[in-house]
Amino acid sequence: METLIRKGQSAFFGDNSFPHGISRSGHFNKRESDELMIYGKTFEGLLNGSLSPVNDDEVQFIKAINSNGESDLYSVNLWRKYLAVVEKSRIHHGFSMSNGKTKDSSGNELSFA
Repeated sequence: METLIRKGQSAFFGDNSFPHGISRSGHFNKRESDELMIYGKTFEGLLNGSLSPVNDDEVQFIKAINSNGESDLYSVNLWRKYLAVVEKSRIHHGFSMSNGKTKDSSGNELSFA
């Protein structure tokens, strides 16, 4: 990735969402997982405010990531993809609301058990 965004202080593994690592998640190709490992800590820090931007690339990243529009910046699209995958992995579908009974069109309960 051609960028002046600084590399993270340490490798980014996304441990909370990907206990086996980003590269083994199946959501990212080799290039994307490598770049997330290198720049992920910086992306995360810039987004949550724990890091201040030190160059124009980082300022552009912050502006683009905070806007709702599309971006031409690869780093922004990569981080948005990561955030979308994390959000999707937090959605769990359960069947606890189902009691095995449904109603027909006239409101009578049907039981399939």
